[in-house]
Amino acid sequence: MTSFQVSNTPDGYVVEAQVDGTWLPLRNFGWRQTDAKDYCYKDCPSLETAKIKYLAKIYNKDVKFIRIHARCFLKQSKEDEI
Repeated sequence: MTSFQVSNTPDGYVVEAQVDGTWLPLRNFGWRQTDAKDYCYKDCPSLETAKIKYLAKIYNKDVKFIRIHARCFLKQSKEDEI
């Protein structure tokens, strides 16, 4: 079973998954805490291991997302940041 958590980092709220005992970052939501929690608790439990590993592989702390709904995310622009 995979566990998920939201971490408050200097770069923003990052959703992480625990795979084989290691926490892997999946997406950075900047300062959008609600989006991070919704993604973590509503979307992540349905992710397959291959998708989790793919998201961890392409993770970039400088790319921040806005959650529109379960399968739709937009990259934040500088104007969206607080």
